[in-house]
Amino acid sequence: MSGKPIGVFAAASLFVAAGVLLCLARPAETLAVGSLKAPQNPTSNPAPAQANPSQAIPLAQTQEPSAKPNLYRPAGVVSAADVLFPFQTTADGIVVFGVSLGARSEIKQISVLKDLAPFTSVAEQSLRNWKFAAASLNAQPEDSEMLVAFVFRHAVYIANPPAFTPIFPARESAETRGLIPAGILSVSYAGYPASTIAFGAVVVQANVRPDGSTGGVSVVRDLPGGFGPLATSAAKHWGFQAALRDGRPVPSKVAVAFVFSSRSLNPF
Repeated sequence: MSGKPIGVFAAASLFVAAGVLLCLARPAETLAVGSLKAPQNPTSNPAPAQANPSQAIPLAQTQEPSAKPNLYRPAGVVSAADVLFPFQTTADGIVVFGVSLGARSEIKQISVLKDLAPFTSVAEQSLRNWKFAAASLNAQPEDSEMLVAFVFRHAVYIANPPAFTPIFPARESAETRGLIPAGILSVSYAGYPASTIAFGAVVVQANVRPDGSTGGVSVVRDLPGGFGPLATSAAKHWGFQAALRDGRPVPSKVAVAFVFSSRSLNPF
């Protein structure tokens, strides 16, 4: 064999040997590089694995039932008409109605829960001209019911107001989704402001909390002459029993119309 073929064969052999050595060295190199990337602090927590989106739990399912807000809104009075004190009497007293409302805020029925002649007829005549807002659950209007009381206050000072019997709406009368409106446990009459001969009605609305306490009183219809503050103060002293919806206490509203006679017609 000549010298040139021998040289070519030797070069090829060296090339093959170098390739084998290179293949054997790559796993060791990879292992060494991986060891350099290992965490230096063995006590540190590894990064959490990325969650599979298809296995994620919806947020609504992770919330506790107690964390959900109360989205029930009770029925309430939007506007009220005036009420005139009957001229043929000098008595005082209270009339109470149960007002059933439809989901469109219309008056479906008016029930007399506390009757007192001659006040009941004039009170009901005014009540039929009132405007209401229906109750709603999760922004969906629904049938509801609320109490409306009329307090007829004579201009003459009341030394001993008439006795009041608490009003408890009957459970069997709750025709709308198991709703039982708030009850009235006790009442307070509003004083007649000095230096005025005005007459008419102040209508206020009391917010009744689920524990029966009064959360606040707002004026729906005012009467000039200082009647509004006296009516608001009186309503804050009323006692209520909480409304129930499906057997559970819920917020509610009770409207109270304080009706005053004219001092010019009855000066003493």
